Amino acid sequence: MKIKLSPRLEVIADCVAGAKLIADIGTDHGYLPVYLVENAMVSRVIASDTNWQPLKKAEKIINEQQLQKQIETRLGSGLSVLKPGEVEAVVMAGMGGLLIRDLLEAQPEVARQLKKLVLQPMNNQAVLRKYLEATGFRIIREDLAREGDRVYEVIVAVPGKMIMTNPLEYELGFEFYTSKHPLLLPLIERKIFLEQQIVLNTEGKITAVAKKQWQESSLFIEKLNEVKRCLSN
Repeated sequence: MKIKLSPRLEVIADCVAGAKLIADIGTDHGYLPVYLVENAMVSRVIASDTNWQPLKKAEKIINEQQLQKQIETRLGSGLSVLKPGEVEAVVMAGMGGLLIRDLLEAQPEVARQLKKLVLQPMNNQAVLRKYLEATGFRIIREDLAREGDRVYEVIVAVPGKMIMTNPLEYELGFEFYTSKHPLLLPLIERKIFLEQQIVLNTEGKITAVAKKQWQESSLFIEKLNEVKRCLSN
């Protein structure tokens, strides 16, 4: 029985296609590696996780599908499970943007030799995009996936230079204004909702941190609403 992926993992799988050897960092249950190999989208996968429990679940599915020769599991943190040049691409999905940044930063000798990064940060997407820009990676694709109320952002980057000319590109994706993605408007609406929660939580508070956060979130909402109006016209 073939694995069926969630919309989020389907988008990630599509972004991975084209690489022969990849690593799925933080593989969890191992659905993505199994799907990629079963559908001949990659030839070999190293599936890693920091904990034994999810890795054992991944190994069970890999064994059931008889894919032990194509998918190898490794226990460890981030890119520390890899040797420089061992794989062409890595997937880091379902973790925070700050953690993804830190994992790339922790193993620069591995990160520098990767031909493709497929990243799906759960938060702090702007921080991650700024890091990629500053460390010699160029975003070549941005994609979105929707599950329930949440819109997930998927970033594909390769070695190269990139300069973002619009500050909102850090928040909404590289060249978001030309992408015309059908989920861009729902993404903006979700971000507005989250910022409105921050405004409500900091409104009327007298600490300097709260005042600064209220001001920044209020200004960000204004900018997002402006983009929303442009997209709606």
